[in-house]
Amino acid sequence: MSYQRFPVTGVLAGVVEHVWLVESAPLVEVRQEILIPDGRPGLAIALADPGTRHDPLTRAEWVNSASVFGVMTRPQVLGQVGTSSYAGVEFTPWGLATFGLPALVDEVRELAGWVGADATAGLVAELRAEPFGPARAERLAGFLAARSATTVAPPIVAEAVRAIDELRGQVAVADVVRRCGTSYSTLYRVFRKSIGIGPKQYAEIIRYYHFVGGLLGGPADAAATLSALHGYYDQAHAARDFKRYTGVSATSFLAVQNGIAALMHGRSVQDG
Repeated sequence: MSYQRFPVTGVLAGVVEHVWLVESAPLVEVRQEILIPDGRPGLAIALADPGTRHDPLTRAEWVNSASVFGVMTRPQVLGQVGTSSYAGVEFTPWGLATFGLPALVDEVRELAGWVGADATAGLVAELRAEPFGPARAERLAGFLAARSATTVAPPIVAEAVRAIDELRGQVAVADVVRRCGTSYSTLYRVFRKSIGIGPKQYAEIIRYYHFVGGLLGGPADAAATLSALHGYYDQAHAARDFKRYTGVSATSFLAVQNGIAALMHGRSVQDG
């Protein structure tokens, strides 16, 4: 599996964290991967055979052709068969507002519903015409830049996200409130309006995200040590959160369903 990330500049800086591309060899059988929450909305566009995106809780399923998805508070399962080739972006937690979109939570919307069917088809054709690499990423970034507005996150939201991200979610909301120089009610209201969830839930998601990253970087029996390192009360607490955000045990996740998670954490993945 080939995966590349590209930084953005200009009007997209501060609203898009990076553009990403992924390709893999054709799959003759359906392959499922768990997409774990990381506190960011995103965009994914299929340039070959589209897969599926499934919400295990609601059992809703979408064709992963060209869609915008919001901040997730629970896992989604990606299914893929055939030729896999995608281009996409990861927004900042508040990034959707720049493009006139609401703060989505656990929701997927078709790109065509935002920019129109013709613009979506044209973008897919343009991305397919570019080789896998920087030129394709620049094409997608240009498409988004042409549709961005001047909306930026309220300063206290950006500061709160920075405070939580810097400490990998291991921070009390009261400390975030003090750092932002505001009241809890104001922070909660503005944060939720901009991102769709409150700062406490965002911190829980970020803590869990880094917990999974630690598991991917070490042996499967490292869970007890990691539970302490990442601020969980004990291993049982860590295990409950793991099940909550992935739908499976840590053993199952590490054994067969961590490819996408590894890519998100910057680790190499081998086709299998």
